[in-house]
Amino acid sequence: MKKTLLIVLLPLSATFCNAQTDRNFFTAKNFDTEFLSYQPLQKAGVSDKDFKWALFVLSETKKELKNNIENYNVADYWNILSAFNVLQEDKEIIEMIFVKMANSDGACEYITSLKDKVSFDDEIPDLYNQYYDSCSGEQENEEEFDIDKYVSSNNLSNSLVLLIRDIDLKDQKHRGTTKETFRTKQPKLDQQNQILIDSLYRAHNKYIGRSLVGEKYEFVMWSVIQHSNPEMMERYLPVVHSAVRTGNLDVTPFKMLLDRLYGLKYGYQIFGSQIGFGFEMADEKTRSDIINKYGIE
Repeated sequence: MKKTLLIVLLPLSATFCNAQTDRNFFTAKNFDTEFLSYQPLQKAGVSDKDFKWALFVLSETKKELKNNIENYNVADYWNILSAFNVLQEDKEIIEMIFVKMANSDGACEYITSLKDKVSFDDEIPDLYNQYYDSCSGEQENEEEFDIDKYVSSNNLSNSLVLLIRDIDLKDQKHRGTTKETFRTKQPKLDQQNQILIDSLYRAHNKYIGRSLVGEKYEFVMWSVIQHSNPEMMERYLPVVHSAVRTGNLDVTPFKMLLDRLYGLKYGYQIFGSQIGFGFEMADEKTRSDIINKYGIE
């Protein structure tokens, strides 16, 4: 995914008590470590359903991290943010995690695409909007990128990289704008991208990922599929799965695709990545069956 812009950091020297015990605390420096042992208590205003959901999301995130603070990525921080917001954790903690998430690769995809599907943006509107605005300018920064050097140093096809970059720019064109602009202008671009991805897949007979377009653009084909429809998602699910197994795409986007597809088709998700869509969590047997089917954790 894209490398996001570095936003202004807030003063984060204060410590925040963990809901479980006063001996534990969160700071910007120790959060990644302390989170691994974090166990929340259910506050008075948190419903049983919300508490159960938050516990599930936090548990799945810890499994994803495998007790290694080097494994944090944008999806992990986003999920933690969503869970902490439901748990009604302090605003200062929400801000602190948001900064960590915002400075992770791929954050713009979350911030611009899911703004109307989360509620923690209402808790930290100034900070959220600051980053939201910075994402809108990311495409301008793309013009400064030395694509000739990128193609040459990675031994890639110049025409293919230029095409996939154009697809990427169209995919993100109106996702950082107003809801009305997005609703009226983005669908046409998405449809054009879907036709192009179909054409590229027919030409190469495999996922257009790391081996063909390098790490910078390995997520683009997935992003177009993620923003399409259940029919296209289902058609390309085994292709994306194969890309993960061959090292052409990270596993996190595949989990997001699974969640979006199962959510749209059946109303439930597996990993809890599709915050704000109203999808329920799958029961334990369904989750276990799907995880075993695709060989992922």
